[in-house]
Amino acid sequence: MDDPASDPSDPSDPSDPGDQTDPTDPTGATDHARDPADAAAPEADAPTAARPRVPMWLQRTLMLLLLCGAVVGLVVTVGLATTGDDNTSSAKPDGVESLIPPSGAEVLRQAAVGLNLADGYDAYLIVNGTEIRSREDGLVKDLGTGLVEFVPGPGKPVEELEPERNCVIAMVWKRTDGPGTAQPASWCFTAA
Repeated sequence: MDDPASDPSDPSDPSDPGDQTDPTDPTGATDHARDPADAAAPEADAPTAARPRVPMWLQRTLMLLLLCGAVVGLVVTVGLATTGDDNTSSAKPDGVESLIPPSGAEVLRQAAVGLNLADGYDAYLIVNGTEIRSREDGLVKDLGTGLVEFVPGPGKPVEELEPERNCVIAMVWKRTDGPGTAQPASWCFTAA
């Protein structure tokens, strides 16, 4: 008897290792016609996007220029930066003629702090984080001479300067522009 399940010519026989169509392949290719190496390899006819090559000498020149620019920028930044007690007063905003006491000075704990302003400027002070804005706070202003000053004392927001380091921020602005345009001038000094 002929068993239809064992007929080698039957294309529906799953045991037949012959050509079988891959149902996921839209081209209808058979399994033996598909080689995994062919699938991974690009087509020889396929166009490739040609990226222009930058000559090595140009790459190195550009890198050298960028490096030099960074070094110059760092040198300029360090040269213009004002840090520390003694150099802070060298970077004063427009309108500030002098700081009282100068940066890095050593003063008594009841010494006056403030600044001399150019004509047409106004300011208030922040002494060790405490705002001194008005006459009630003890701020003395003589805008005719440009003096803005605070002397610590009993009953004032700052009764005495801190032992050792003290820092002041003066918020300075042109009177015609108003305090909303204030620029900070900051400095530190030592009180004994």
